[in-house]
Amino acid sequence: MKQCCRIGSIFLMIVMLLSAVDMSAARKRTRSVTSVKQEQKANAQAIKKTSQQLDENAKATSRTLNALNTLGAEIRQQNDSIASINHQIDSIDSAMKHINDSIVTLDGKLAALRDSYARSVTRIKNSQQGSMDKLAFIFSAESFTQAYRRFRYLGEFSKWRKRRNDEIKEVQARLEKQRDELTRLQGVKSGMLTRMNVARNDLEKKQNETSALVAKLKKEGASLKKVLRQKEAQARALDNELDRLIAEEQRRQAEEEKRRQAEEKRKEQERLLAEENARKKQQQKEQEAKAAAKNGKSASKSDKAKSAPAKAEQPERKAVAQSKPASTAAKPATNYAMAETSRKLTGSFESNKGRLLFPVNGKYKIVRPFGRHKHPDLPHVTTDNGGIDIEVPAGGTARAVFDGTVSEVFRLPGYNTIVMVRHGKYLTIYANLSNINVKKGDALKQGQTIGTIYSDPDDGNRSILHFELRQEKQKLNPTAWVR
Repeated sequence: MKQCCRIGSIFLMIVMLLSAVDMSAARKRTRSVTSVKQEQKANAQAIKKTSQQLDENAKATSRTLNALNTLGAEIRQQNDSIASINHQIDSIDSAMKHINDSIVTLDGKLAALRDSYARSVTRIKNSQQGSMDKLAFIFSAESFTQAYRRFRYLGEFSKWRKRRNDEIKEVQARLEKQRDELTRLQGVKSGMLTRMNVARNDLEKKQNETSALVAKLKKEGASLKKVLRQKEAQARALDNELDRLIAEEQRRQAEEEKRRQAEEKRKEQERLLAEENARKKQQQKEQEAKAAAKNGKSASKSDKAKSAPAKAEQPERKAVAQSKPASTAAKPATNYAMAETSRKLTGSFESNKGRLLFPVNGKYKIVRPFGRHKHPDLPHVTTDNGGIDIEVPAGGTARAVFDGTVSEVFRLPGYNTIVMVRHGKYLTIYANLSNINVKKGDALKQGQTIGTIYSDPDDGNRSILHFELRQEKQKLNPTAWVR
């Protein structure tokens, strides 16, 4: 009995141990599943955070690149300003040299005049003492003729003294004026030099900022490459979409022209057919009149002779009346073709090259020029721009550079809303708009507001208009056309 109890106890202990092992294994399995889920969640959060960080780095890099472009534009502007100031200073130096030479000449002339005048006065004083001496000089003449000559001499001498005095005063006035002008120019030059020093200090500051931005961009090389690839992809997408829209527009124009020509041809055929039918009816009436006359259906020969022309005249009037509407119907198509041709031949858009209205109002800055350029600060970066990028203050608007018609309004990532305006065979494109005031098919006048330029909240609310000018698909440099 004791042995049975012992065996039972051992069995119970084994069962309890096995149960404990199973529970421990279950707990381990539970912990393993939970930890895996937690790890998955942590990994997902880390991936999301990394993606957000990459996006933020890309945005920061884009802002830095835009700031670098802006600084580049400001540096170019500053260099132009310094060059202009230097040119003005050179002009002032040239003018000052000319004035100095003039002053030296006038000083010499004045000295000579004064010396000549002093010698003449001294000579006359030595020969004549006072007015009575002058009378004695006249009356001491040996003859009347000599006395008259002495009188004339004294009169001429008096006039000469007056002229010489006037001349001395005139030279003195000119000399004073030249010296005043020299003083003024010296003041202007001083102001110019101050402006140039300020401009150079500002330029140096901007160059230092540029160096800091370049170093930052080089540090974020991966983000910079990503941003550049993104911008290139957006530019290609815009080019492709514009080429597609222009090709579609050209196709529609060709079809419309084909339909117009076909309509003109149809109306011409209808007109010719109407004329032919009228002629046949006329011939039939004449034949019937002749047959009636031949068979004696009329009362007399005279009546036959009178009725035949009258009957012939009536169909003729009908034929003319039928032919006129056809001729009139062809005119509108002809006028339309002439008006279209005349509009294209005027070349008003092309004739205004270099004088077209600038696409924005107020202050602006061209931050990216037209064409393909190596970046001045990033040695391995090349930019290709199909137009010009114009930065304006927040809230700035885009305006039509010339009369035209809105041919397309569409949207693309990176350029927001885009408006394409046709001016005959030329096109202007206004990209990166937020609110627009026009729609497809609208006729625009020069200077008419097209829309508000988009302010980017991720880039300090900077407003940049992307403006292009094309002759159909051919890209043109807008800076050669607008001012």
